[in-house]
Amino acid sequence: MSDLNLANDFPPSTDEAWQALVEKGLRGSDFATLIKSTEDGLPRGPLMTADDLPEGLAALGRTDMPLLEGRAWHIAAPVRDPDLARANRQLLEDLKGGASAVRIEAGATLKDRNDLKRLLEGVYTDLVPLQFAPNSENAARFAMALSIKDLQTAHLQIGLGPLEDANTVQAVLSDCPENWRLMSLAPSDVHEAGGTEVQALSVMAASLAESMRRHGVDAMCRHLSIDLSTDRDAHLTITKFRAARRLILRIAEAFGGDGSNIPLHAVTSGRMMQRTDAWTNLLRIMSAGFGAVIGGADVITIRPFTDGLGKATPFAHRIARNMQLLMMEESHLGQVTDAAYGSYWHEHMTDALAQAAWAKFQDIERIGGVETYLNSDTYSSDLATAQGDRDARAEPILGVTLHSAEGVKVPEVRA
Repeated sequence: MSDLNLANDFPPSTDEAWQALVEKGLRGSDFATLIKSTEDGLPRGPLMTADDLPEGLAALGRTDMPLLEGRAWHIAAPVRDPDLARANRQLLEDLKGGASAVRIEAGATLKDRNDLKRLLEGVYTDLVPLQFAPNSENAARFAMALSIKDLQTAHLQIGLGPLEDANTVQAVLSDCPENWRLMSLAPSDVHEAGGTEVQALSVMAASLAESMRRHGVDAMCRHLSIDLSTDRDAHLTITKFRAARRLILRIAEAFGGDGSNIPLHAVTSGRMMQRTDAWTNLLRIMSAGFGAVIGGADVITIRPFTDGLGKATPFAHRIARNMQLLMMEESHLGQVTDAAYGSYWHEHMTDALAQAAWAKFQDIERIGGVETYLNSDTYSSDLATAQGDRDARAEPILGVTLHSAEGVKVPEVRA
C-alpha cells in the first residue's frame, strides 16, 4: 500500500508556472492560439481552475419522470413515417429493442382517432410514456387522444404551444386527464434555424416567463416539457442543459413556483447531420447523446444517422437506440447525479451560458417580450449574424472538409 499523500506530497503549483510550461511546449507560437470561444463569444479555455468556479454551487438533478423503472432517463423512439403500418412495425421493434418512450413527430400522418389507434396498436400505453413532438397539429391530436379510452390513463405529453395555442390550452385545461402534460416549449427550433446556445436558451427563458404570466406558474410547472437540441459539441451541450435547468428553476422561483418538475427532452441536432460520408454522423449523434446524458436530460431522442439522406431503415433506427443502451447499460453514465457538478470547466461554462442567456432574456423582455422578438427583424438579424459568424469560422467538418474520403459507400435509406 502506498504512503503517497496526494494533498501534501506534491509541490504547490501556480498558474504562472503552468503557463511557462505551456509556452515552452508551444515553441514560439502565441499562447492566444490556445484560447477558444463559443459561437456566443464566451471563452472556453484553455484552463479553468478553482478560481473560476461560480458561487453557490449545487448539483442539478433530473426530473422525477414516470415509468422509468430504474432507468436514469427515457430512451425515446422517434415515430415519423407517414405509412402508419410501417411506422407501427418500427415502433414495436424499437420498444422490443430497448426504447422506453415514444415520440410521435410531424411526419406521422394522423387524420383521425382510428389512425392514432392503428399507430399505437400493440403498444402497452400504460407502461410507455408518449409524446407528441411540438407542432401545429397537436390541438387536433389532443381531441383524438382524449377520445381513446386507453390513452386517458396513459402518461402523454400533448405538445401544445403555451403561447401559440394559448386559447386551446385554456379551453381544454379542465378536461386534461391526470397523467397528461399539455404544453411544450421548443427552443430546439431556434437551434435548427441557425441560432446559438445563448439565443436558444434566452428564447426558452423568455417563452417560459411569458407562458407563466399567461397561464400561471402552477399550470406551467404541472403541464410543461421543454425540447432542447443536443449537438456534436458534447461538453458545451452538457453546460447548455445545466444552464437550462438553472434558468428554469430561477424563473419558476421568481413566479413563486418550483420548476424542478419540468422535464427536458433532448433531441439530437438535425442541423449537424451531413449528407457527404453520412457514416460520420454516427460520431456526431453519439457525442450529442453523451452530452445530453451527462447534461441531465430526462428523455433523449437520437436521430437515425441517415436523417440527412432520407427515410431511415430499421438498421439506422437500431443503431440510434443501441447507442443509448450502450451509454445506459454498459457505460452506466446515468448512475451519477449531475456528473459535471464541481468540474471547473463545466461549472464555469454553465454559469457563463446562464448569465449570457439571462442578459439576452432581459433584452427580449425590454422590447416587449418573446412574441414581439420572434416576429421582429431583430430575431431574423440575430439568426443571420450567428450563421454568418459560423460560416466565417469555417470549423472543420469530419468527412467533408476534414479526413474526407473518396468512394465511400452511401448508407441505405428507404425510398
